Amino acid sequence: MKRKVLKTFWILVLIAIMILPPLRAANAAGFNYYTSIWIYKYPDKMTYTVGESFDKTGMRIFGNRTKADGSTDKCELGIGGLTFKPATFTKAGKNIKVTITLNCMAASGKMEPFSLDLYVNVDEMEGDPPLYWTKKITAEAKKTVYLVGDSFDKSGMKVWAHSEGDYPPEAAKWNCTKYVKNVSPTTFTKAGEQYVTVTAHLTTEHSSADFTAKIKVKVYNKIEITKHPGSEIVEEGDACNFTVKANHADQFTWYFVKGKSSVAAKEAGDFFPGLKVSGASEKKLKLSNIPLSLDGWSVRCDFSNKAQTVSSDTAKITVYEKEAPVATEVPAVISSEAPAETPTAAAVPETTPDKAAEASANPTANNGHTHTFDGVYRHNSTEHWLECSCGERTAVAKHVVAEWKTLSNPTKSSVGIRRGICAVCGAEVLESVPYDGYETENENDSMSLLLIIGLSLFGVAFLGCILAIILLIARNRRSKKRAHARHSS
Repeated sequence: MKRKVLKTFWILVLIAIMILPPLRAANAAGFNYYTSIWIYKYPDKMTYTVGESFDKTGMRIFGNRTKADGSTDKCELGIGGLTFKPATFTKAGKNIKVTITLNCMAASGKMEPFSLDLYVNVDEMEGDPPLYWTKKITAEAKKTVYLVGDSFDKSGMKVWAHSEGDYPPEAAKWNCTKYVKNVSPTTFTKAGEQYVTVTAHLTTEHSSADFTAKIKVKVYNKIEITKHPGSEIVEEGDACNFTVKANHADQFTWYFVKGKSSVAAKEAGDFFPGLKVSGASEKKLKLSNIPLSLDGWSVRCDFSNKAQTVSSDTAKITVYEKEAPVATEVPAVISSEAPAETPTAAAVPETTPDKAAEASANPTANNGHTHTFDGVYRHNSTEHWLECSCGERTAVAKHVVAEWKTLSNPTKSSVGIRRGICAVCGAEVLESVPYDGYETENENDSMSLLLIIGLSLFGVAFLGCILAIILLIARNRRSKKRAHARHSS
């Protein structure tokens, strides 16, 4: 039986040896071709000066080749026909791209271009510009927007001397900022688009000359605020307007501010539910359906043009609670029996707490007046209470919020804002959240925990693989021992 198996195996091996070479030859293209090229060694020179040409000296390029018999290898290519772009560097900078191209035989049977990119650094021209070839100068400034009364900022300004002709290379330029002798005007006295004239004095051993260039700038008038917004006191649900005026302002942007918190007026509806805002980018800001949660906040308008941003004074908003309708009272009957129930005002959606029922059922006499509490909570931004028609309050307590919703997260520069609903009176409560780095620490702790769990799982899996390999080796050894024992017997 064993001999038959071995005989069959060797027959299959011989058949494979006979069939594979013809199949391999059938799949071969019949010629050598390249599938890709790559840089084995970069050129010796990787830093240039404006005006210099790319130097391929020292560069070595290899290609991935497929031979006629279908085998593959890597071989070095000659770079005599190598082309590159740009051939001459005309501007300075870091990581200037150079595209090199080499024609090689492709799988199509034709010579095709294969391209690669490499990056070099190009420095500005060094030394004094040759006056003989200098035809003009150009200048540019980092800052081109100013206010009336500002002085021209020469920091970041660059001035170049340009040459023309075959030598130095065409379009070559030298940095001649150090030769600037005059800038006019130095201070801007009027608004509008204008030009700054830069004069550079270039000199050599035998001659000298002045060259001028112009820099285009835009000058704006300073913003003058003529009317700041005024504070407003409104009843909950009412409306109010804030108006500002300013000269030379192109844009108006309103904000709600409180402490370090700031909310753009155009997004205020997300922070103050029910509030309606119009004119968020106009001179007049209109608010309607003002909620109690806006109490204590202020408004501010930012005026801006392309050169300046100025803020108005803040105007405080005071919102007082809207008076709830007072229920008609029924005269109290003094008897030994429990007091009769007092009709209450319109029912509210919130569940009335036990304290409200207790206060309503146990009115307190004061100077002949029997306090009657209707069980409906009044509230402001921080507290709620039950109130008699005479103004007497009872069950005064801070708002109780079971669940908060974060409106904005705190940062190192500003506090956050969260919103909740009081579980007792149903009032909307806004609260600032100071930044203390706690969330960040929690995030870091979570990431650390995940990392530990991941490493632990990896370790368990790795140990499991090692154990499986050991068991497999031991099993094979036992099998060999049994086979050897049977053969010996």
